[in-house]
Parts: sequence; C-alpha cells; structure tokens
Amino acid sequence: MNKFMQIEKIVFGKNNYALCALPNDIEELEQTVAQMGLVDRPVMVLIGGHILPEHANVTLQAVEVIAKIAELLDAAVISGGTDVGIMSAIGKARGRGGYQFHLIGISPEGTVTWPEGPRTAASTLPNNEREQLEAHHSHFILVPGDEFGDESKWIVRAASMIAKDRNKSVTILANGGKVSQQDIEEGLAAGRPLIVLEGTGRLADEIAAMPIKSKLIKVVPAHNRRLLGETLRAILT
Repeated sequence: MNKFMQIEKIVFGKNNYALCALPNDIEELEQTVAQMGLVDRPVMVLIGGHILPEHANVTLQAVEVIAKIAELLDAAVISGGTDVGIMSAIGKARGRGGYQFHLIGISPEGTVTWPEGPRTAASTLPNNEREQLEAHHSHFILVPGDEFGDESKWIVRAASMIAKDRNKSVTILANGGKVSQQDIEEGLAAGRPLIVLEGTGRLADEIAAMPIKSKLIKVVPAHNRRLLGETLRAILT
C-alpha cells in the first residue's frame, strides 16, 4: 500500500452516516477498499434500475431476501448507490431490517449528490440534475465520471478485491437497461455468476426468455423467495 486514501463521512441525519472515498483512478481502488475495511467477505453485486409499478411487489420481496441473506452470510452488497429503483430498495431493506452488512454504493462522482454535496450536474445528465445518494448505504466509492456506466469496471474490480481468493461472489440482475447490460458483460468476463430475477421486467425478463445462455447465468423466478435464498447460499458458501 503506497498511498493513504482520504476517507470522509457523509452525514444523512442523526446517527446516520456513511463512509465515502473519491479515488482518482482505478489503481487506487485496492487501497480504498482496504482502508474502508471491506475486504475478505462474500460479495453480491446488485444491478438494475427503475422498478416499474407492475413489477414492484415481486421485486421488493426479492430484495428483502437478498438483504436477509447478505446479513446471514456477512456478505458485502455493491450497488449503484443512488436513491433510485433497485438501489433505493436494497438500502431501505437494510434500514428496515436494522442490518449491519456492508452496502457499498459505487457511482460516478459527477452524477450524484448528497446532503451538503454539489448541486451542479454534468451537462450529460437529464435536466442537469444529479441523483441523490441513498441514505442507508454504509459506504460510497465515488469514481471519476459524468455518466452512469462509467462505474461499471470499478464495480467489477471492487467485487473481486473484496471477495479476494477465499470468498465467492455473484451478480444479481433485477429489471435493468443499457447500463445493466454493460455491468453484466463486465461481470461475466470476470467469471462471476449471474442470477437473473425473472419477473422483474425489462432486461431481466429479456434474458430469462432467451433459449441459449451462458453456464454462468441462472434464471430464478423473483417470486420464488425460497429458491432465491437457496441459490444465493449455494453460490456464496
């Protein structure tokens, strides 16, 4: 470890804060996760975006299962970190359950804001508006970039660094779109298994309907909470 990475606090409210780091390049990532105390545990990479109303109930039930398994296995969960869609859902599930598992939001710094954070957004964002960070995440790693998707390679690399060689990791897709497709490709290229939550809409249902899939891809009906829990435990233990 050649460099000390400055770790800051984002305060969301009384007794509610998250640790935050802003590495300048991906070569600083290993130092960042080590200083934040995130290494050496199983990892779930939860990807997806907006939850459509017709898929909300089944998606939120699946997220509750993911949160419970993360707590049971002392796993780290990595998400995009914003207070939107599937990322908001996992944060709120962690808060409701009083869980202590590490929930790590990895986002491009130019796309997000937080209490006392920047308000001016990059011109590439709709209406020049930054997304709020979700308040129940325990850690944030804000990476260089002004567009969602700039974080994809960071997420994949961080998952490998946190799991190390002794632990296992998995990507979980709920709904999703263009950025999630990029995340999937990065994860599969790294050899990481993918669970596709069928019934959550959009990209997840498109992949679930495909006849030919990689051996790394497993489709699980999102409404089957027992099967989802068993599948996660089987992959991560």
